[in-house]
Amino acid sequence: MTGSGEIPEEGAPEPVLPVGTRLGKYQIVRLLGAGGMGAVYEASHTEIGKRVAVKVLGPAIAAVPGARVRFLREAQLTSKVRHPNIVDVTDMGNEGGQAFLVMEFLQGEDLAQRLSVAKKMAQAELVDIMLPVCSAVAAAHAAGIIHRDLKPQNIFLAQGPHGMQPKVLDFGISKGTDNVGVGTLTGTGAMIGTPFYLAPDQIMDGKSAGSASDQYALGVLLYECLTGQRPFESDNLFMVFQAIVNGSPPPPRQLRPELAPQLERVILRAMNVDPKQRFASVNQLGRMLLPFASDRARLLWADAFGVETPEEAAALAAWKDPAPARELSRTLIEPPPGAVAASAVETWDVGKPRGGLTPKMTMVGVIAGAVAALGLVILLIARRSTPSETSQGTSGGHTEVTKTKAPPEPPPPPPQSTVAPKAPPAPATFKVVVTASPESATFELDGEPAGTGRVERTLPVDHHSHVLRTSAQGFAPREVEFVDEAPPEQMALSALPDASAVKPAATRRPVVPRPPRRPRDDGPGADPPPNNLNPNGAPVID
Repeated sequence: MTGSGEIPEEGAPEPVLPVGTRLGKYQIVRLLGAGGMGAVYEASHTEIGKRVAVKVLGPAIAAVPGARVRFLREAQLTSKVRHPNIVDVTDMGNEGGQAFLVMEFLQGEDLAQRLSVAKKMAQAELVDIMLPVCSAVAAAHAAGIIHRDLKPQNIFLAQGPHGMQPKVLDFGISKGTDNVGVGTLTGTGAMIGTPFYLAPDQIMDGKSAGSASDQYALGVLLYECLTGQRPFESDNLFMVFQAIVNGSPPPPRQLRPELAPQLERVILRAMNVDPKQRFASVNQLGRMLLPFASDRARLLWADAFGVETPEEAAALAAWKDPAPARELSRTLIEPPPGAVAASAVETWDVGKPRGGLTPKMTMVGVIAGAVAALGLVILLIARRSTPSETSQGTSGGHTEVTKTKAPPEPPPPPPQSTVAPKAPPAPATFKVVVTASPESATFELDGEPAGTGRVERTLPVDHHSHVLRTSAQGFAPREVEFVDEAPPEQMALSALPDASAVKPAATRRPVVPRPPRRPRDDGPGADPPPNNLNPNGAPVID
């Protein structure tokens, strides 16, 4: 497996397990990929013949204190969450000092491989992938698990009987709320994760990683897949950290103008430097992405993200920033008192973009991380104070130099301006103008009467669905659903069949019974026929 931001290997490669190697009940078939943490092999269960994926810990990483415990803890954490879009870990073991995990066997490619070919992804294609990913991460958060290393290499696009199915991989550095063994896995203030996807709060204090940190990484994923580049790129680790903490990426539409402005706002809010200014949850982030998915994905995932609570609705209604790219905070976040920015790095993927993985990345990452963290702390201290040196005298032939803090300069008087303050920007809206045919047709908008013959309304851009219904006597009603875009300007109704024009079914004339025929008697003395009958009994016709 390849990864981005990893240091290429300079020495001899890690030993590869030979084909046929036995790990417990599993026999190695072939190598699938190798990375900084170890390697993944295709294997077969020796008793039932089931194909599985076996992940082993590399010898260089196994030598790091606590790495083996954390590696096996991945199975414990992953088994706590049952979700169709999280890889299923079925077994774990330790054979001859070789720790290994057993996972479901997947066929396909990861998101990093897809990006290496496509460079940029279409909006609907990407959102269709990210909706199940958001659902999986939200399920992990509900179980008290923070992933802490979401990146393209850990989103696998598995091929299944019903098409592509994203899977979230590698909970190896996840954080659980039960705190089992945490003290042996990380040091005080240690940062864990891949630098390009770390949230500012993770950089300043590794122990503060929470659900908002995972949301930030998902925002970076969206940014990278849509624009073709990460929001913060550099071969210098310190420069990457400083850019992330400053929080001023180029707006996505600056790199790709055809993107929807509303989608840009969703991405930049998920990447806000202040965790409190991001969405309330990853579940809410998924709900905000729904309008940009394909029709099929919207139907499949609408129920999964649920209906927003009144509190969420009120919070989102107050979110009316039309240009979040210009409003992102550029203030350097100060570390908490007494906190160490970074004291140890266990599994960073650092270096050249999308480079190869190396088993030596851990030791190099420790050194690079310590140097970068030290530089960051020095920068913060330098920003806080600027001492001046003054000579105070001599003693025994030695000049004594003491450092005194320069007195603060008085603040400049506020400028006198006669320009009236700018009014707050108006929320984004769109106009609905629809004419009905016939003109007698009445309109209903979201179940409320909206006029006769014509409707004209201005609605906010809030990603909510609206239904416009038109009806008239003698015509079939019609309705159209729309989200943040005006429906067609003309709605013509189809006339119902005219009941009066239908010819009634033919009826038979009633049969009039003929009078009984009298017996013929023409002899003398016979009664004369009635006035209206001939002697033979037939009616008289004038």
